[in-house]
Amino acid sequence: MTTDHDPSRRRVRPDPYANPHPATPLSSPGVAVAFAVLPVLTVAVLSFPVAAAIALAALLGGVAGAALHRRYPDAVGRTLRLPNDDASVGEA
Repeated sequence: MTTDHDPSRRRVRPDPYANPHPATPLSSPGVAVAFAVLPVLTVAVLSFPVAAAIALAALLGGVAGAALHRRYPDAVGRTLRLPNDDASVGEA
């Protein structure tokens, strides 16, 4: 059987799916720190919009609650009957 080309022209191609051996050390401690910090930074960057939205909602809710309490100071007491305000709790 004949080949299509001369064997001396063949190239040795590295396996693209071959990983380095797990026991081989990293090139520097900085690379190890970068690999260790990468998941933390990923979580921090992805959670920033959620944390900012929660903080903004808490701030706006506090401002709206303070404005409503200033306008209607006894609205919470009339709407929510707490056990201390209920006379039947002491009788039971």
